Amino acid sequence: MGTKLKSSRKLTIILIIMSVVIPAFFMMNQYWNWYTISEAEVENEGHSIVVSEDFLRTFLDAGYILYNLEPGGDNDQEEVKQVLKENSGEMTAYERIYPFLDYRVKDKNGKDVAKSTADSERTVTENNLSSFALGMVITYDEYGEIDVQIKEGEFKSEQSVAFREVISEYEASEWGIESYVEETGEWETIQLEKPRNRTYLYGMTEENLQSYIDSYGYTGYEAFQSITNLVIIMVLAVAALAWLLPALPVWYHAEMRILKAPLEVTALVFIVMIEILGENLWRIAERSMGLPDILDFLIWSIVFAVTFWAAACLRQVYTLGVGTYLRERTWCVRYWQYIRRAWVLIVEKVKGWIHHCYHFIDRIDLREKNNRTIFKIVAVNFIVLALLCTLWVGGIFLLVIYSAALFWLLQKYFHELQEKYRVLLKATGEIAKGNLDVEITEDLGIFSPFKQEIQKIQTGFKKAVDEEVKSQRMKTELITNVSHDLKTPLTAIITYVNLLKDEKDEEKRKDYVAVLERKSLRLKVLIEDLFEVSKASSKNVTLNIVDVDVVNLFKQVKLEMEDKIAEADLDFRCAYPEEKVNALLDSQKTYRVFENLLVNIVKYAMPHTRVYIEIAKEEGEAVVRMKNVSAAELDFNTDEITERFVRGDASRNTERSGLGLAIVKSFVELQKGKFRIETEADLFKVEVRF
Repeated sequence: MGTKLKSSRKLTIILIIMSVVIPAFFMMNQYWNWYTISEAEVENEGHSIVVSEDFLRTFLDAGYILYNLEPGGDNDQEEVKQVLKENSGEMTAYERIYPFLDYRVKDKNGKDVAKSTADSERTVTENNLSSFALGMVITYDEYGEIDVQIKEGEFKSEQSVAFREVISEYEASEWGIESYVEETGEWETIQLEKPRNRTYLYGMTEENLQSYIDSYGYTGYEAFQSITNLVIIMVLAVAALAWLLPALPVWYHAEMRILKAPLEVTALVFIVMIEILGENLWRIAERSMGLPDILDFLIWSIVFAVTFWAAACLRQVYTLGVGTYLRERTWCVRYWQYIRRAWVLIVEKVKGWIHHCYHFIDRIDLREKNNRTIFKIVAVNFIVLALLCTLWVGGIFLLVIYSAALFWLLQKYFHELQEKYRVLLKATGEIAKGNLDVEITEDLGIFSPFKQEIQKIQTGFKKAVDEEVKSQRMKTELITNVSHDLKTPLTAIITYVNLLKDEKDEEKRKDYVAVLERKSLRLKVLIEDLFEVSKASSKNVTLNIVDVDVVNLFKQVKLEMEDKIAEADLDFRCAYPEEKVNALLDSQKTYRVFENLLVNIVKYAMPHTRVYIEIAKEEGEAVVRMKNVSAAELDFNTDEITERFVRGDASRNTERSGLGLAIVKSFVELQKGKFRIETEADLFKVEVRF
């Protein structure tokens, strides 16, 4: 009896080995057939490519491209090259064949115009075209007529016939390329010149021609499909053997431990094996070029061994019965109590997570970039839908429940959103009516940032109202000041003109004329200043920018005003840097800036005091600082002193227009500089940065 059991066990092992080894040898025996099919496909594909019109047209396209890229042509070389790369499919085809192509270009005198050597490192000539796998000569006469002679090629008769059709298409059309012009937003056609008086010699070696054909893509799809179908058949056959062989009387029926693997492990191992095989099947088929080796035997033995084992494990459903198999061979049934507890815990976690997500969406800050938040929401929805889709019919039922729950949550959320929106709308309505003191006390959730923005709007409106009141006040003052400044010299002129009419005394007449001249000049200066500051404010000024030495320019202005400085009895203390301080400025406008600032000091500085002038270069900027002690109390607003017709003396008794600092500010800002005024007690400080 024991001898019989041992014999049965050995026979069972032999049957299992044969069930694995025979299919493995059968698969290896098919390698040469697969390789033959693949090579035939490659050959057929190569034939169809080299006789195709697209392939032959590439050589004519190459003639046009090479001709238009020749130096000295009518078309701009760089423009043509750029347009060809960006917009032309022909350039793409040419660039694909270029690395594998040997060519030579000759003119009508037989001199070389251009030549190229591909990876073959051979120079093509008319005498050695027969040494190439493909050789042709394409000639363009003085009228651009094309003549093609295929000197060498396995399919040159078919290529000659196909070339006739390609040439007829070329002669019936002009070769041009579309180019998009960004400036006009339109497409325009760049017409390429037709080659004339050129001979093009093209050659491709066997290696380069095959490399070019291979670059079109993988040609072994049919062979790969044949391999896949055979693998499926053999896997099913081995699985069938695993189910049928145990029914034989000689089979050893003692239960093996290896066949007690849980269903989950069995399914996982088999699926992983199939996935790895599917991803690498084409590598296995092409690796040995039709000649299998020991590695192939090991690969297929493992594949069919895993298949036999998985099918034998699953066969116990038949021997044990469905109920017993599920209890003893599946983890899900065996550990159901633990799985149920884990499920309850997961459900509670999911409920808390949903609650968190609901309020998480309500706390989104719309001012920030929320791509990450959106991605989280979409990713969670994708995971839920993906899980439901894997459940087939049951998944559709759960999808209905999920959709209903999602609808309820969205309805609730949007209802709360509408309430918050109404509060926000009511507040904005009150602001629109002019109530700038309205307050929002409710929690706006996702609209909370708008509460702060509304407060900013209220503050901004109040500031705008204050600015408008200030503007209206300054407009009134402007009209008053202009009227006063224009009226004063004009009234004096009219008065002295009337006196001049009746005056007989020659000395008094001379005095009247002098007064008239002074008042008219005063009026002229006032009008010119007004005109100049108006032009500067409207940016209607042409600047003549040059490299200006700021120190020398200031010294020149100061030198020309020495008489007025002496009359004002002021002591100027100037600090100049040792190095040059240069800036790109309009010298005339900058001269006027310095002149007006010095005139302002002379007019308003307290006599017998010192004036401090500093010119420096700081962080690439030319800086001019002026400080003086004011004769009058500095009670004006420094922000308004640079406005038109605003003066430091409210009595307006000085002989100036009130436009000096306004002109300074305008001219400095026109030259992209900065002008700043500060006061400290009676100290008046000015800073100009260029």
